[in-house]
Amino acid sequence: MKATAGYSAAQIALHWLIAGGVLFNYVMSDGMGRALHQARAGQEVTAAGVAPHVLVGMVLVVLVIARIGLRLWRGAPAAGPGLRGLVARVTHGLLYLLILLVPVLGALAWFAGAPTGGPHGALSNLLVLVAAAHVLAALWHHLVLKDGAMRRMLRPR
Repeated sequence: MKATAGYSAAQIALHWLIAGGVLFNYVMSDGMGRALHQARAGQEVTAAGVAPHVLVGMVLVVLVIARIGLRLWRGAPAAGPGLRGLVARVTHGLLYLLILLVPVLGALAWFAGAPTGGPHGALSNLLVLVAAAHVLAALWHHLVLKDGAMRRMLRPR
C-alpha cells in the first residue's frame, strides 16, 4: 500500500459513516438476543430496533469493504516508526477485521440460524473497546503531541 499525506474525501466520509453505524448499532443492540430467540421460536419479534440494527449491520459490511478497497487503491498515511507505529497498524487492522466480522456473525446468527449470537455480542464489545482506544489515541495525538494526525481525518488531501 502506498503512503499518502492524508485521506481523500471519500475515505473520510466512509470513516465517519462507519463510526456512526458502529455506534448506532451498539446503542441499538439492546434486546437483540431476545429478538433472535423469539424469531427462532417462530414468535413475534418484540424488539423495536431489530430492523434498523440488522439493516445498519448489512450496510456496514458494504461500507467497510469499500473503505478497505479505497485504502488499498488510494493508500493511507504511513504509521509512525517503532512501537507506536506497530500499535497503530495492529489497531487499524483489528478495527477493520472486527467491523467486518461482527456484522457477518450477526447476519449468520439472524439469517442462517448459525450459533454465532454469543460471539457476535462478545466481539461487538471488543470492537467498541478497540474503537475507544482509537479515539483516545487520536485525542492524544491532537492534544498532547499536536502532530496533526487527527486533522487528517477531518480535512481531505
